[in-house]
Amino acid sequence: MTAPHYRKAIPGLLADEFFLAGLDDMTGEQRLEPQALAAGLAAAVLGELVLTRHMVVEAGALRVADVAVADGLQEKVRLWVRKDRSVVLARDWIMVLVGRDIATLVRHRMLAAGKVVRTSRKRLLRKPLELYVPPSLSTAAAAGVRIAGNLSVPRPLSTPDLLLAGLLRATGRDREILSHCEPGVHEELDRQLRENLCPSAAQLVDHTTEVLVTAAVTPLF
Repeated sequence: MTAPHYRKAIPGLLADEFFLAGLDDMTGEQRLEPQALAAGLAAAVLGELVLTRHMVVEAGALRVADVAVADGLQEKVRLWVRKDRSVVLARDWIMVLVGRDIATLVRHRMLAAGKVVRTSRKRLLRKPLELYVPPSLSTAAAAGVRIAGNLSVPRPLSTPDLLLAGLLRATGRDREILSHCEPGVHEELDRQLRENLCPSAAQLVDHTTEVLVTAAVTPLF
């Protein structure tokens, strides 16, 4: 597969925004259950490659472009998928990336970029809680506020935001992010996911949901 019309990665980086959207913007604690966070991040990194046309999902299978990616983590994942012919389905690659600790790889990328800092919080009679938080916790709420605001108008979400919203829906995080909106925003999100999301991105959302349903993951909130 070639990618004749590939684009540079979007500045926000989907996996980074997904990680931040899972944070409690008051405490900095991660609100997504670890398996949901890992599956969502795995799908989000694959989504970054889909958004830049370095990858497509066809009938559930991943196809990868032979064009290198500038971002180190994206390139690592692209090469994994390209070289390992024993794993074909996007659903299986989500689970493979979870097994390869994609959450740690995303956190390391964010640390290197200065998007988060590592800190710890003391807890009574328990070991300290390790946190990865942005310099300003308001950053954690930015994507959710943007998505909720656009859905409330309503106006079409950008493709990256729509894919992000789909992954937040798959992991259950959308309930809290949209909790202050009118009930109609959920129907609007459903409509946009159905009508506006490209087939590859839509399949990623579906496969993430399938992985988490199979794992019987329930939200922490």
